Amino acid sequence: MFTLWFVDGGKSAAYPLREGETLIGRAPACDLVINAPTLSRRHARVRVANGRVFLRDAGSTHGCTMNGAPVVGERQIVAGDTFYLGGLQVRLAQDLEEGEVLSDAHHVIDEPGTLLRRVDQRQAPPGSGGSEPSSTPYAGVPRGSLTATATGHATVPAATNVDRRARVDDRRQTDTVRIGDNRRSGRDRRHGRFLNLLTEISKTLVTVQPLEQVLARVVDLLFDTVPAERAFLLLRDSMDQPLTARVWRRRDGSVPEKVSLSRTIINRVMHERVAMLATDALYDPRLDASGSIQAMSIRSFMCAPLWNQNDVIGVLYCDNPRSKKFTAEDLEVFVALCNYAAVAIEQARVSQLLFAETKRRERLQRYHSPSVINRILHDGSADGRFVTQERDITVMFCDIVGFTTLCERMSPLSIGDLLNDFFARMGEVIFEYEGTLDKFIGDAILAVFGAPLDQPDHATRAVAAALGMRAELARANAERPERTLRMRIAINSGRALTGDIGSPKRREFTVLGDVVNTAARLESSVAEPGQIVISEATRAQIASAFELRSLGVVTLRGRESGLEAFEVIGPPR
Repeated sequence: MFTLWFVDGGKSAAYPLREGETLIGRAPACDLVINAPTLSRRHARVRVANGRVFLRDAGSTHGCTMNGAPVVGERQIVAGDTFYLGGLQVRLAQDLEEGEVLSDAHHVIDEPGTLLRRVDQRQAPPGSGGSEPSSTPYAGVPRGSLTATATGHATVPAATNVDRRARVDDRRQTDTVRIGDNRRSGRDRRHGRFLNLLTEISKTLVTVQPLEQVLARVVDLLFDTVPAERAFLLLRDSMDQPLTARVWRRRDGSVPEKVSLSRTIINRVMHERVAMLATDALYDPRLDASGSIQAMSIRSFMCAPLWNQNDVIGVLYCDNPRSKKFTAEDLEVFVALCNYAAVAIEQARVSQLLFAETKRRERLQRYHSPSVINRILHDGSADGRFVTQERDITVMFCDIVGFTTLCERMSPLSIGDLLNDFFARMGEVIFEYEGTLDKFIGDAILAVFGAPLDQPDHATRAVAAALGMRAELARANAERPERTLRMRIAINSGRALTGDIGSPKRREFTVLGDVVNTAARLESSVAEPGQIVISEATRAQIASAFELRSLGVVTLRGRESGLEAFEVIGPPR
């Protein structure tokens, strides 16, 4: 799956691309709407076809650029490419599913240099050379002294010849490094590499960054600290989800064309929580039947789990041609990087979840009171609350009397101030009774009780809110006697369709049905200035909770039969 990453409103945002064309711009009709000042209404088109992605300018004012040059005609872009729409930076990313990455056509070669290390046990600080006791099956075994057979079973060597030979090799490599006239010990060099690693990873940890930036930075650090040619970072969203390759690239920044990692290696690293240094041979499975197995590629690799607390969230993998084998020192640095990277990734994920909840809360604040918002979010089904469905609800229409005449004597700015103050006051009263603000229509308000949350007493709440709104308007008029407002309110109850309704590009919460139309007709043709009028359907649900006066049977435009209406006088005496 291809994804466009960009910054919108100071926050990192992602847009998954679908097969076909995606129009980007500021216009509401665009597929991807970004309100950046340098974007045109229709700025660019991105086309996905047969696993390839193409970019084309859509006649924008400030153009599309890539690598400092304007994009002319249609240009192919690949994962990792960055381009600019006006001044907005956009990066193309690609995720590969587990089935596209992992293969069974691999075999771990059993060599003396094969190393395994447990990563879920307490260890001394990196580079110190010490190890604390542990209750794991490998307790008491020096770090880096475990070997792995080709069948994947870890064993403790019966003899120490291999270990001694590895130490001699380490000393030989260390002796070749000099600073001035002094030889640096292997421990000094490890301390230097770990110090650089800790300095760089701390910058990622202390500054909250978008997840994609953290993943890219982890791979950058890997290339900075170990001599790897290729790197692969795989994550899973939850414990029951498969892995997805989020970053894969070569040291030079290019993307490997053929991606194939050993399923056996990845599964073992994750399930046993071990870091591996070994040699991996990729074979052509078509030759197995004849017994003529020929190696297609043999590479030295390191692989370790990304784990935080008790969860393994993914793996980090890197490899080299067999001629450039990794050392035990490389594995030590690699394991440290993985441990710190997992913390940074989890921090970025938490930040991403908090941002998503903030956006959901901002969306809900347009319609609901804080108490309703908390109930919607905390029950774990925020999105499900807005699925279109039939509900028993109560609808309220409220508008300002004589608003058109009033506007003739006021400036547009004054009209805006008046409406903002009126809507804010009335909205607070509606929220006080846990009603939902459907929309503002000119000088009118459409409010709903009984959706998206069930409210058995929705009719009572609506009438009580109407009385509260009338009292609030009286207070507002007392504060501004030079600008006295009058309003009328009508309320009706019944079944309606509620939920997010609209086009795929723009959907809003609303209510539809005859119950809404009837409330609108009651408000426009029956209710007088200062009156609260309710239908017979609403009166039947509020029982004797309020003092009412019958207005008789009224005939509404568009309805064949009449209905009895009532005026709400106030609470019962």
